[in-house]
Amino acid sequence: MTLYMSILIGLFASFLMFLGDMILYYDSNDYDGKNTINNIIGIMKNVSIKRLYIGGLLGPICAFIYCIGFYHIVLAIQEKYLTIGWFVFLINIFGIILGGTYHIQCTYLGLLSRYENKGAFDEFLKFLKLQAKIVFGIMAIANIGIALVILFGFTVFPRWQVLFTPMFLLILTPLTGRLPKGLHMIIRGGWFNIIYFIYYLILLINYTNMNL
Repeated sequence: MTLYMSILIGLFASFLMFLGDMILYYDSNDYDGKNTINNIIGIMKNVSIKRLYIGGLLGPICAFIYCIGFYHIVLAIQEKYLTIGWFVFLINIFGIILGGTYHIQCTYLGLLSRYENKGAFDEFLKFLKLQAKIVFGIMAIANIGIALVILFGFTVFPRWQVLFTPMFLLILTPLTGRLPKGLHMIIRGGWFNIIYFIYYLILLINYTNMNL
């Protein structure tokens, strides 16, 4: 596995997971960002069962592909910091595995919302919100790890690459909520995977420039 190949795979994973998001809940009518989860549920309640199946199944598949993409951390780390690189890599793949599991749960959310057993739906939604806290907590630690190894110059990439790491791009999240209808649905709806797409794209550009 080369660094170039790992970056390309990560780029592909981010696009495919974004596609999974859009298959699950894209709606041309958009949604209200003030009550995101209930609006997304309202969309998934009405999309086809096939869309829910396909969109959900892409979660664990993309998580597996992401794991290969995250191996770029080990490949890009300087040899004397290799132990740190492995730690950051492992916490990232742990986070994305949890993320893929969380993603597929959205299929159940869409399916359960179609039936009248409100108690079962509410209990599942409560569990999903707990999952979300765990997933985003682990991924926050993982994202900080990526940012720090780049910022401290532990990798082969320039330090300014840190500005395009997921941790820094998350700062722009509030701005995505102000996008016009339609664009808001695509950008805000798939924001967390768009963040990784941008990260891998800049990595790829940097790698290409370094090897010219």
